[in-house]
Amino acid sequence: MICVLSRNKKCVLVYNKDRDVITAREPINYIKSAIIELGYSCRSIPFDEQFMLNIIREDPHIVFNYYTATGRSQMVVPSILENMKVRYTGSDSLTQALAIDKEYTNIILKFYGIPVPQFHTAKKSNTFVCPPDFPLMVKPALGGSSEGISYSAIVCNRGEIDKTLEELFSKGYNKLLVSSFIKGKELTVGVMGSSFPQILGILETRIRPDEILTEEVKEELDAYDERVVTYSGSHYEHIKDVALKSYKAINCKGYARIDIRLSEDEIPYVIDINALPGLHPRYSYLSRMAEDAGLGYKGLIREIIEAC
Repeated sequence: MICVLSRNKKCVLVYNKDRDVITAREPINYIKSAIIELGYSCRSIPFDEQFMLNIIREDPHIVFNYYTATGRSQMVVPSILENMKVRYTGSDSLTQALAIDKEYTNIILKFYGIPVPQFHTAKKSNTFVCPPDFPLMVKPALGGSSEGISYSAIVCNRGEIDKTLEELFSKGYNKLLVSSFIKGKELTVGVMGSSFPQILGILETRIRPDEILTEEVKEELDAYDERVVTYSGSHYEHIKDVALKSYKAINCKGYARIDIRLSEDEIPYVIDINALPGLHPRYSYLSRMAEDAGLGYKGLIREIIEAC
């Protein structure tokens, strides 16, 4: 007897082969295993010049999009799949383009009355007029996962801001976000769903109010993981409301992560929306939230698939 898998049980998992192990290459094995446990056949393929041909050959019912990138190229996979009329997980190409650019994200959130730090952009080709109020924070306008954020990101005078701008421009970042630095708690909120999004959980990373999450901090994975705890403070409902409004403001679908600084005067400022957050079973925030919520890793992957 030959068992033939039906088309509606075929899934393709697409990833970025050029990303680091924790960000992309290692999690795909866990995601793939979970997809197979859910009853799908699954093939993982990198996004490359053969991508469209591979999708045509596989003819999947669904594509699990795990193509994470640091710039606008993150919108390319969903854009191609939309044109091919192939169902895929996560937010669409327009939302990915908005979320990856912190300037555009902030403009939209501000329009909807959602708290964001005061901000300006600095571009390599233009003269930057320094805002008068310090301290400020300087980071790449495109990207996520604390990329390009070091201890020198917090600047307290004109000399420091000039030095940090020059340093980041020299590393190839052509557009930078300069914003008010918010002293307070570092929180991240997991949101899942499309038509009726729900809060998955809220986590706090225990750092000093005047400290930030840098690339260096996140690279010490075990020590960093120990700092992350479930948030259950008195502002839970307010933070939840701000996160859901942010999710809807840029039309996120499936799942996303909203990063928030809860200021010392108790205002939850949105500092980033990650429309394609990491899914490592141990080191990713969403996976931790799913475990805390009793959903588990396989349940998290199932919810992501069912939400598209």
